[in-house]
Amino acid sequence: MPSRRNPVQEAAFRADILLRDLGRDLRVARLAAGRSQAEVAARLDASQGWVSLVERGRIPALAVSDLARHAAAVGLTTWIRLFPDGRVVLDVPQLALLERFRLRLHPAWTWELEVPMPEARDLRAADGRISIPSCSIMVEAITRLADLQAQVRAARRKHRDLGADRLILLVADTRANRRALREAGAPPLAAFPMSPRAALRALADGRDPGADAIILL
Repeated sequence: MPSRRNPVQEAAFRADILLRDLGRDLRVARLAAGRSQAEVAARLDASQGWVSLVERGRIPALAVSDLARHAAAVGLTTWIRLFPDGRVVLDVPQLALLERFRLRLHPAWTWELEVPMPEARDLRAADGRISIPSCSIMVEAITRLADLQAQVRAARRKHRDLGADRLILLVADTRANRRALREAGAPPLAAFPMSPRAALRALADGRDPGADAIILL
């Protein structure tokens, strides 16, 4: 039986795949823009051979600044994010918050925790998902609102990639979190038109709430 890679070895393996994927994207963008490797190299003050190596994912120590410049030269924008490893589990406060929520649901809802994204290489996971035959809802448990707009964007991306019908931001009912919601203003809250009371009532009845919601518990 083959030995299992440790996390650092797995990261190196994923990095190799990522470099090849990025190189392919750079090559496709270059061809779509009608540019040769020599033209891109001239814009970057680099050699054509270097551009070729990048496109083939053959530069393991490729600097982020070089990647960003190369991407800009072929009409792409670089955006890099880091995510918790897929093995990280929900912490105790999150589990307690989710359990308080679960107790408010009708038994018709099925209940899942740490739901992985459909793409195998995507290490993100939804904190929870509840489902009835006509509706699936992704639940993101937030014990502290540190940056509401960023937390909403991250939850929205997971909601989209998971393919759930609805999104519920489940927020711990603390003075600090209430203040953060008040100070956030209308823009980040407009995407959650369902009132917490109406959403909880629908969920308690085993019904689709009909819209996304922020619920404090």
